[in-house]
Amino acid sequence: MNHYIKTKLPLLICLIIICFTGYAVAQMSPEIPIADYTFETIEVPGVDFLEVAASNEFGDYAGNTRSADGEKEVAFTLIDGVFTRHDFPDSQQTDFYALSNNGVAAGHYKDSDGLYHGVILENGELRQYDFPGATQTFIYGISDETGALSGNIVDEAGVTHAFSGDLIITFPGAVATYGDFVNAAGAVVGSYTDAEGMPHGYVRNPDGSFTTLDLPTSPNLQYLFVNTITDVGLIGFRAKAVDDILRSYIILPSGVLYEVQRPGSVITVVRNVNQDGSIIGFYDTADGRRYGFIGRPNPQANGEDLGNTFSMHLSKGLHMLSVPLKPTVHTTARSLAVKTGATTVITLDTENQAFIAWTPNAPDDGFPIEGAKGYILNLPQSRAIVFTGTAWTNQTQAPTAPALTPMIRGDRRVVQEAWAFVVSGYLEGLQQFNDYRVTVRNHRTNTVMETQVRSNYFAAATADLNYRSVIEPGDTLGVVVTDTQGNIVSKEFNFTVNAADLANAVLSVRLTDIGSPKQSLLLQNYPNPFNPETWIPYQLSEGSPVSVSIYDTTGKLVRTLQLGFQSAGFYNSPERAAYWDGRNALGEPVASGVYFYQLVTPSFQQTRRMLILK
Repeated sequence: MNHYIKTKLPLLICLIIICFTGYAVAQMSPEIPIADYTFETIEVPGVDFLEVAASNEFGDYAGNTRSADGEKEVAFTLIDGVFTRHDFPDSQQTDFYALSNNGVAAGHYKDSDGLYHGVILENGELRQYDFPGATQTFIYGISDETGALSGNIVDEAGVTHAFSGDLIITFPGAVATYGDFVNAAGAVVGSYTDAEGMPHGYVRNPDGSFTTLDLPTSPNLQYLFVNTITDVGLIGFRAKAVDDILRSYIILPSGVLYEVQRPGSVITVVRNVNQDGSIIGFYDTADGRRYGFIGRPNPQANGEDLGNTFSMHLSKGLHMLSVPLKPTVHTTARSLAVKTGATTVITLDTENQAFIAWTPNAPDDGFPIEGAKGYILNLPQSRAIVFTGTAWTNQTQAPTAPALTPMIRGDRRVVQEAWAFVVSGYLEGLQQFNDYRVTVRNHRTNTVMETQVRSNYFAAATADLNYRSVIEPGDTLGVVVTDTQGNIVSKEFNFTVNAADLANAVLSVRLTDIGSPKQSLLLQNYPNPFNPETWIPYQLSEGSPVSVSIYDTTGKLVRTLQLGFQSAGFYNSPERAAYWDGRNALGEPVASGVYFYQLVTPSFQQTRRMLILK
């Protein structure tokens, strides 16, 4: 996530911005009303300078503070209540302005020569990011949907441009263009300076067109910067006029403009507007201290609200829910997981009566999220979730499965059982294994889940829609891969489920040596005991002539099965394994008893025992 909230359809953006501009020009008076918020201070004991500049949807923060010795400005994160300073080595200062839902923070640092470089904090490590060809890079945003960075760059000629991902943005005729946030639809917000040196806000729409934002009540602006636009069209921006303090503003989806002022503050700076209408930023006090804040909207006196929102609290663990509002952009399993922090999203394919799963390590965004349909999610910790959008229309028929109906069970755990589970991972090898199948069998319950491989990724799911347990700690899961012809092309991988797997509702695995075993092996025949026929599986690490000889307990040769030249691979399925019909070389049925079978190649032989009972 950017440090501003994200999604908006291109047309909706244009309509909202046009409404805002028209309202500002036609109706706005010098007396702008103050927005009605209840403010809570974000502070850290012993820290009197806390510039909160970014937040995510899970109540984590990032921004800027002073070093422990007070000598310079450094970045900070406040994640799960843990405050950490971050200082890029040998920098003059380090700043964070973006924080994603997965805990990645970003901003920029100033080097010893006074030049700026992007900086990214991931997995506890700081790394430098320089936009290709730029002399300086300033990062202000991260997109949760795509992972794209956004911000400003300075080119070799010293001109400032906005950027988003690998796209360079220049407002037509502008002397300088600054960027901040890109949403899921691809709209970028920021500011530009025109040829007369006047600042303006802008939205670069997904189709490449621009919409300008101005504040006509203050013609002598030093700067104006659009920070954020929420899914329902609530806009946040800040501006400073000559001989005035920095001021922050929000504009409701209806076009009504408000100024934001925290009581008792010298200045109030809004850096982020959340989906529920709450605002994040910082304020200064008269004694020179700086604190972060979160402001929660009170009902407006004129009865206006902040758009269509639906809030819920999801506790830790498995949940069944349907999305209460239609999002303003195309929503997928990935975007639902980003919003909720889920470790997996599962849906029911009603036509085939099979569960389909998606996990965050998938190579794609997964299945679409639809109205009137239930989804299983697992949350590693409790979350307050806000959905925004419009009422669902033209809903598909609700599934007939009892739990997959339009419902929300977000205020409590349905049960404590592990009633849904996913085995997910990648097939490793030189080739692509698309359309191969992965079969997972629980050796305790003998239940099976299957899924198709795509881009070498798989996610096999099972669930009990009556919320009964499907997995327990200590269960052994056997995993086998078959090719597009149904041939087994792997050994059986066995994995033991532990408590951490259950907490995530996901067992993550990697399957190696698919189609090319590292060693030749003779495996146990099946069925065993048998009457009158059996199959003898084996695997070859290299291609070679193969035969299987069968002996009785006296060592007398009973039958030799000449299999001819076999390529390296797995010969496990009935279609590929050696077959014995229980007859000797003369075609006569053999007697009951113990027999031995031996696999022979020029470089390998192995013998195993089997039993025929009549």
